[in-house]
Amino acid sequence: MDEPAEWPAISVLVAARNEEKSLGACLEALCALDYPKERLQILVGNDQSTDHTGIIAGDFQKTFPWVKVIEIVDDDSGLKAKARVMAQLDKHATGDYYLVTDADVRVKPGWAKFLVRHMTEETGVASGTTMVSGKSRWSRLQGIDWAYFMGLLNIISYSGVPATAVGNNMVVRKKAYWDTGGYSAIKFSITEDYKLYSEICKHGWKWNNIMTPEVLAYSDSTSGFFPLLHQRKRWLSGGLELPWYWWIMFGIFGLYYFLVPVLFMFEPILASVIFVLKMAMQITQINKIYGLLGEKRPGFLLQLWYEAYLFLVTVSTAIFFLLPIPTIWKGRKYS
Repeated sequence: MDEPAEWPAISVLVAARNEEKSLGACLEALCALDYPKERLQILVGNDQSTDHTGIIAGDFQKTFPWVKVIEIVDDDSGLKAKARVMAQLDKHATGDYYLVTDADVRVKPGWAKFLVRHMTEETGVASGTTMVSGKSRWSRLQGIDWAYFMGLLNIISYSGVPATAVGNNMVVRKKAYWDTGGYSAIKFSITEDYKLYSEICKHGWKWNNIMTPEVLAYSDSTSGFFPLLHQRKRWLSGGLELPWYWWIMFGIFGLYYFLVPVLFMFEPILASVIFVLKMAMQITQINKIYGLLGEKRPGFLLQLWYEAYLFLVTVSTAIFFLLPIPTIWKGRKYS
């Protein structure tokens, strides 16, 4: 793609709540973007943090004139969490495009340019690809999981079926955003990224999911098994608004991990064939995704571990989702 004669103005929106361990690396990466600095604005919403998040963000504001910190306050909008942060940041956004990421994400220098260049005149929202970074086996398994999910989103996007955008690696056209009325006018959802995406699509805008090395970003892994379950419960709770065909797909995927172990007890040969075919397709898809992203492909042994990870997480998430336990995220409870 050719570079434009003049790059459009962009606003990067970052929600931060108790992110003192990650925010510095996130803002360092954003300030290192190869985007014209006179066209760049970085807005950090300090969401009532009780650690040093505000101090870290303030230091960047003092050093880089394109960084601005907004203190998020309680209001009567009915919004919570990141949706409330976005609804307060958008009042300060001056860009023609809003790029959204999270405080625990690191982007590449060309991230902003490549996202913007994928926005055609009809495109209202697009998202890049995010993977989990880290050297531990737990982090690497989450990394495969994110990549696999992103690959499925990419396939669905190319098929023309509405999917979702990823809220930690997303670009929204300003006009498309305000066509919806912005987050202040959108009914609250704990999965605010999907809610915005669906509202933009309802207003006739097109969408895009991008899988290239340039828009690949790296997120911190979720520390611990129960925080992971709360994350998945949050996703599923917000996903209740997804179209019916998504839930059929979720159901087929989940039933596999419940039914195949039972099938092994009665028809071990058939169950083994199904398992091998599923693994072959899964490994092929994962290797292709890593290749598209320019990342080193995970070894065969790690991919076997990933299948065990999928079984554990899928079954546990299904049970945890049905339990009357509120979702806890960023230290807050959501019923």
